[in-house]
Order: sequence, then structure tokens, then C-alpha cells
Amino acid sequence: MFGKSKPKVIKVGGQDITLQPKPRKIGSFFKPKPKMAGANNASESTPVHEPQPRVKQAQQQPKAQRGQVGFEKPSKWKHYVEGMAAKHKGLETSLRAQGIKYSVFDFVQRMLIASIAVAIAIALSMIALFLKIGLPIATSIIFSLLLGVAIFYVALGSFLNFPTQKGKQSAKNVERDILFAARDMIISLRSGMPLFNAITSVSTGYGDASREFAKIVERVQLGMPLEEAIDATIEETKSPSFRRIMLQASVSIKAGADVVSSLQSVIDMLSQERVIELRRYGQRLNAIAMFYMLFGVILPSMGIAVITILTTFIAIFTVTTVTLEAAIVGIFFLQIVFLKLITSSRPVFTM
Repeated sequence: MFGKSKPKVIKVGGQDITLQPKPRKIGSFFKPKPKMAGANNASESTPVHEPQPRVKQAQQQPKAQRGQVGFEKPSKWKHYVEGMAAKHKGLETSLRAQGIKYSVFDFVQRMLIASIAVAIAIALSMIALFLKIGLPIATSIIFSLLLGVAIFYVALGSFLNFPTQKGKQSAKNVERDILFAARDMIISLRSGMPLFNAITSVSTGYGDASREFAKIVERVQLGMPLEEAIDATIEETKSPSFRRIMLQASVSIKAGADVVSSLQSVIDMLSQERVIELRRYGQRLNAIAMFYMLFGVILPSMGIAVITILTTFIAIFTVTTVTLEAAIVGIFFLQIVFLKLITSSRPVFTM
């Protein structure tokens, strides 16, 4: 079946000459034969590349292609980070509005690592503190672990809400100066200046309000139409006053109406609303001041005096230095609570 090939006999000058066949290699039988007779020389000169094993081909593929065909499976860490990112749906918009160039996945991953580092550092510090106080080792470790887990979730929530809180603070700063910038823009429009030039003139000099106008100018300079640039900036901003003013400007441009009169009506309406808000703040401040005088001044001072006098006649408990120090600390925190309540209820805008 796999015997030797027969010798070839040719005639040269009337004589028979026997040609011995050239010995073949072991794998030569399985090599593909050329289809054309004229391709013998070409096939002999060109080396035949045998197909590489599948394992080597798989190793030579890039990691992205291997992940697509199932060579790499997503880790549990990646699933956890993606699930955490999915819970914060408005995080991508907040990151883009604050100019943070990280993707949602990268931002959540970095915040997770930072929260873990903070929790571990505080847990180790608390273990050392508990051991120094004299608690047993097992109790110290358990309390520190519980405290570390609580701090991890608190820190993670604070870190993930940082872009949103920064956006709210930026919106408050915009509310403070938006009316002055809008009035300046009205003056420029009445002097015959185009709307884009008027927006450019207020893009500097008014703090965070100018930054919102600068976004419109930047988009227009990149080739976007003015009304589309205004609409895109309105979607990103957190300031309700800026949204109302520029939305009226965009509607007036699209409708072909008078921009100056439309903006002036919106500015007058915002001014009236702020006057009403200031009056409401005055009413709230009167109530807060009354409660502060009652619980922050009269009750602590008179209460300590009355308790000190009663304990001299009735042995309910003994007033010691520790009790007085605890009362002072409580009064201090009560003052902070009232101060925070007053500052949080105060309007952030100016007239």
C-alpha cells in the first residue's frame, strides 16, 4: 500500500537507462500536490507553512478578542462595581457637569478603594485605642470591625454623592449672581449688541454664573448653533433661575420674538419671587430665634442653677465636675445645631 515507487526507465541513444526515484520524507506523502504541472518549481521554491496548533493561535489573539469568545470571565469585583454604578443613575450627568473626566465605572471603583482604605485605617486605629483602654483583644477586634463596616458605607455614600453635592453648591453660587449677569446682558442687548456677544460679555466677572454662560460660548465656538448650545447647557445646569432665563431666550430665538422683552419679564418675575422668599425667611428666622433663646440660652443656664439648688435639699444625684463638663458639651452641640439651622434656611441669592 505504501510501497516504494517504481523506477523510471528512459531511452537515450537507443539505450534504456533506469532512474532511481528520489527518497521522500516521512511527511511528504501528506503534503498537497500542485494542481498544475508548471507550478512544480514554484511549489518547490516556496516553503509550505503548516497550520499552527489551535492553542498557539488562541495565545496569539489579543485579550479583547479572547474575552469576546469566552476565554475571560468578568470577576465578582467588576460585577459589584457595575451594580453599584447602576444604583446611581444620575452619576454620569453629575460627572460630566462638574468636568470630571472619569467614566462612571472608574469613578465608582476609585471611590470604593478610597472607602476601603479609610475604613481599614480607622478600624486599626480603634483597635489600638481599645487595647490601650484595656478591653480584651476579641472585644476590641469585634467593635473595630463593626465600626469599620459602618465607616465604609458612610464614606462610600459621601464619596459617591460628592459630584451631586458639588453640583448643588455650584447651583447656589449661580443663584447668587445670575440676576446681576442677566441685567448686564439686557443692557447689552438694548444697546444693539447681538445675543451671542451679550452672552460673551457676561461669561466673565460673575463667578459661577459666568461659567454657565462660558459653556454656551464654548459650544458655539465649536460649531454648534446658538439655540442648541443654550439647550445643551440648560440640560446640564442645576440652577433653576439660569434655566428659566436661558430657556426663555432659546424659545424667543426659535419663535423669532423679541428677546429683550422676554428676558426682562423673566427677570422681573425672579426678582418678585426673591422678595417673597426673603419675607418668608424673616418669618422663619423669628421662630428660630425664639426657640434658640428658650432651648439654647434660658433652659441651660436656669436648668443648671435649679438642679444645683435642688440637689442640696433632695439627694437625687450628686452634681460633680463630670456632670458639669457633660452639660457644657451638650450646650456646645446645641449651639452648633441652631447655627447650622439658621445658615441652612438663609437664602443664598442676592438682589
